[in-house]
Amino acid sequence: MKKLEIKPGRSVSAIGIIMGIMVVVFGIAWIGMVLSLSRPWDNEFDPGVVFLLIFGVMFVIVAIVITAFYVINTFSKKRRSIVDIEEVTGEEISAMASTEDRATPDGEINFCPYCGKAFKAEKR
Repeated sequence: MKKLEIKPGRSVSAIGIIMGIMVVVFGIAWIGMVLSLSRPWDNEFDPGVVFLLIFGVMFVIVAIVITAFYVINTFSKKRRSIVDIEEVTGEEISAMASTEDRATPDGEINFCPYCGKAFKAEKR
């Protein structure tokens, strides 16, 4: 199988780092604003505040992971691909077509699709 990888360029990854840092800062500011709107001195949080805090924490975690991906792509020699495409060769297509010919009339497959050996009939 022929494999084709689509990788982002280094400049695109550098822009991703800048945007990721901005999103992390926004997420931290979000958490700070939610905490300032709540009343932590009463030792109780409303369910809406808890939801907004969890959302902010998850937002920051996702932003850190995405930023780390772009840092790796910007500074490493072997960059990570966004999409991997595998082309199927003519030999593999003919092998797949031959498997359709070996099924029994009721649709039951009676051979190994990997090696082509026939299965032994089971005694019932």
